[in-house]
Amino acid sequence: MLKNFLTLTALCAIAVVDGSEYVHHSISSCSLQYGMPECEEKNATMITEPHKYFPAQIKRIVDAADAISPDAIDLPDNHSYPVIDISPWLNPSMSSDEDREQVVQQVLNEARSSGSFNIIGHGIDDALFNSLYASARIFFSMSMEQKMGYSSGNNRAGYVAYRNESVASVHKSGSSKEQKDLRELFSMSFPPNNDANVHGPPELHDAMSQYIERLQVVERAVKQILTAALSSAKDIDLPTTYLKDVEGNETGLLRASRYPSTPGFEDATKLLPHSDFGTITIIASSEEGLEEIREGRWYRVPMGIGELHVNVGETYTMWSNGLFKNNIHRVSKEAKKDRISFPYFTAQGKPTSSNPGISPICSNGEEPVFPRVSPNGHVKHYFSAITGKVES
Repeated sequence: MLKNFLTLTALCAIAVVDGSEYVHHSISSCSLQYGMPECEEKNATMITEPHKYFPAQIKRIVDAADAISPDAIDLPDNHSYPVIDISPWLNPSMSSDEDREQVVQQVLNEARSSGSFNIIGHGIDDALFNSLYASARIFFSMSMEQKMGYSSGNNRAGYVAYRNESVASVHKSGSSKEQKDLRELFSMSFPPNNDANVHGPPELHDAMSQYIERLQVVERAVKQILTAALSSAKDIDLPTTYLKDVEGNETGLLRASRYPSTPGFEDATKLLPHSDFGTITIIASSEEGLEEIREGRWYRVPMGIGELHVNVGETYTMWSNGLFKNNIHRVSKEAKKDRISFPYFTAQGKPTSSNPGISPICSNGEEPVFPRVSPNGHVKHYFSAITGKVES
């Protein structure tokens, strides 16, 4: 339960009718209690089906970027990729209020523009990264029969073979050749001793377990910074741990991902343009290959040694009422080397109880654009739209 829970009256309330999170009824106002701003609603046009809105939004932006050039380029020499040192938030006793505020403003600037940035000062040492990449390469070099011995039949746990997932089923490219993702995976949710997890080979299990534990500290810090950024931009006073607390018991999902080298194979689909469904994703990668849309065109994402990449997902776009931009990215079709990456999808592990989520966080007089939603609720709407089934 949140400390100072009543301060949440700053959130724009959305009526939930007949058990649906996506039915909108007109509400005269949110609240003016406890010094929090009133959020008037003037029968604004509500995006009632985000799982339909985001694919259409992404297609529109991608089509415009492809019209400039479908190929990604490096940032110009006079533009450096944003690399933000978050150590003032991990070591507050060693930093000043001004140091932490500078980090907040840097993150806010990137979250509201492209929805992504790299971080340093996260406290994870190179030795752990080396163990991650080495153990993953050994695992993925095993025979298919050996790897399938670690499959659970559930994509959130254990091994998932090539072309068993499909971003194209949501973000369609229009090409019949681009329907299955060219990557193989090994997934672990937090905590690592979770009964739903598959215990992989010892080296891989130990490295992923240590890493996912260390990521909890990084995740909390980044979400505290984003909470402060939201408070600053909306001119409201949110509890420091707000964006983490409202997730309830929804935990993170770590995936060891291998994208094979495919030089000259134009129809290869590593991962089509998309944005992540959840709150934020934190990525470690052994090789470059991630590409994203910045300022209307495709750019390569540089990954320096020891840097982690953070991108904003659709849930944060909705919770911020559109302030934070859902980052649109893909994995390069061509690569001279296999690419190993470790994306950590926060708040997308298997929950043990339902979470109704929250409505958009609004400034004084701002109208809510999106409905009440939780990270897993948003994913389930996608799943249902694709399969016609309701995920439990």
